[in-house]
Amino acid sequence: MKLIISLFIFIQSFFVFSQGQVEANDIAHQNWYQSQKRKDSLVVELIKINQNDSTFIATFKVSEKLWDSFVEEQFKLKFPEYESWETRREIYGSQFDMLNYQFMKLYCDLRIATLYDLFEE
Repeated sequence: MKLIISLFIFIQSFFVFSQGQVEANDIAHQNWYQSQKRKDSLVVELIKINQNDSTFIATFKVSEKLWDSFVEEQFKLKFPEYESWETRREIYGSQFDMLNYQFMKLYCDLRIATLYDLFEE
């Protein structure tokens, strides 16, 4: 009986695999990319809806630039030892790409929420 159970577990181990860091990075990138696509489509739609309102367009473009600046500064707070893209693996290891994409997705989703508020007005 022990032999059968051991053999069963051994055979099952061929069908089970762990997720590597590269795969985790790819998943985080894909999640961020989907959020970014949604955000970009909302921006285009807002500009299209308000194309005749020059005040809205000008203010909205400034808002987008300020949001990007805000996210950059938040990034510096989140990763204080971050020096350059070349040294990121020395500081944070191979998980930096995943952490970066998760961070960007979080703030992209926050921006999406603020953009949805503009549709309600």
